[in-house]
Amino acid sequence: MRIDLEYIAKILDVFLESEKAHVELPELEENGIALKGEPGFFDEKLVFHMQIAIDNELIGTKSGLARNIKEIGMHQSIDGMGSIISIPIRLTQKGHDFACALNNKEVLQKLKTEFKDAPFKVIFEGGQKLIEHFMKKKLDEILE
Repeated sequence: MRIDLEYIAKILDVFLESEKAHVELPELEENGIALKGEPGFFDEKLVFHMQIAIDNELIGTKSGLARNIKEIGMHQSIDGMGSIISIPIRLTQKGHDFACALNNKEVLQKLKTEFKDAPFKVIFEGGQKLIEHFMKKKLDEILE
């Protein structure tokens, strides 16, 4: 499966738009992100992208970084059946920075077209450089 930046942006946007410091998985579903795929199983796209977010330290729990999907409330039995436990999760600072970059339509579009086959680290760093560039241009306009 390939990383879908629009999908990650949609997930991270739930955190950005929340009035609370932490969200729980059911709030993703309330915002149009499917938690379940086949009956009893997690949506594969969600699992993949949440694992990518965990691998890249974009999300965490109240006590620190999440290390696996179980720590954010996604429990899978041996046969693959999934259940949700409401655990408060949050964006880390790194996650917040990436969410802000993806929230910028110009940055998201550039990343989708120019970096679509790049490793995640390059996408993340490219997003940060692009948002810095766009913000610097905006700052220059303000200062003129």
